[in-house]
Amino acid sequence: MKKEQIIQGPCTIKVLEGEARILGIEIQKNDLLTIPSDKTYTLVYDENTRLETDCKKLLDNLNLRWDEIVEEIINTVGVVLLLGNVDSGKTYLTNLFTNLATSYLKIIDADVGQSTLFLPTFIAELKPMRKTLNLEELGYDTLEFFGDITPSTNPRLHVQKILRLYETTPKERLTVIDTDGWTVGLNSMLHKFELIYTIDPDYIIVFDQKIKDSLPENYRNKAILLKSVNLHKSRSERKANRIAKYERYFKEAKNIKTLSENLLGKQISNILYCAWGEYIQLSDEEPCTDYYIPLNLLKGALLGIIENKKVIGAALLDDLKENEITILSRVNKFTGLVLGYISLNDKFEERRIRFRKCKS
Repeated sequence: MKKEQIIQGPCTIKVLEGEARILGIEIQKNDLLTIPSDKTYTLVYDENTRLETDCKKLLDNLNLRWDEIVEEIINTVGVVLLLGNVDSGKTYLTNLFTNLATSYLKIIDADVGQSTLFLPTFIAELKPMRKTLNLEELGYDTLEFFGDITPSTNPRLHVQKILRLYETTPKERLTVIDTDGWTVGLNSMLHKFELIYTIDPDYIIVFDQKIKDSLPENYRNKAILLKSVNLHKSRSERKANRIAKYERYFKEAKNIKTLSENLLGKQISNILYCAWGEYIQLSDEEPCTDYYIPLNLLKGALLGIIENKKVIGAALLDDLKENEITILSRVNKFTGLVLGYISLNDKFEERRIRFRKCKS
């Protein structure tokens, strides 16, 4: 009989007798595994296994069976959609799939608020090449830029971006789609229903009975309810996690100058631009035509970088002067920039860019 306990680092685990595993990675006799600070994992082992560890034990005597359920799914392959609230375990389960089906798996990280493979506001796809205890180490293969940290801004666009990555990237025997934690309210469920009908998954893994009960009737037989461990991060912890991602990414970025029309369209004057037939005004002056964006929020805007119609990275708008803008980016060759709804201040804290419709 398997035993399960949830442990937290920093610590080490050594197997004295028998074997154990974390996230599908086996720890054999005399192996020593180091767990980083604040990382939390489920340790699975046999009754006759003897361990030497200084890990903090958060929960013991569990019967989650996540490993068994994942192994059953990967033996039949198909498309797996993960649905659950914030911090319910979707990303952890994605990592477990990665380690147990590395050679024939594609994962899509569609959680734009707590992104794993890339930065918040982006959707990322990856064909993993190795096992890991931390998905963030593996990077990404393909990106889409959504532009916000919640799908609620434009639910349909969010579904379309996921579908594009699903359809345009190489097919694999098993695809796992890790979704966002927006599950409260009618609009959130309509968003999930559209995603279900669009992708038509073979399995829907849920972490909440209410979500399972609310699924379209013809998909409930595809739903698998997993036990949740309820180890939730606070809102401030989730915010700190996003800030840390921004800091790490842009720490290695460089200043690059380019024409302002690559972002805002054709310049009409020092405060007025025309993009896709509509005017964008950067100063709150009358008369105002079409849209007004406050210049103080535009500086620091998080951007998607385009090369040959593909999203290849991220940038920050550092400065705008006349017909020239300065961006902070790791990418120095691109053909276009895409503006989203999020701006960062000098501490990498998020601010919302509000596109205000001018008075008619």
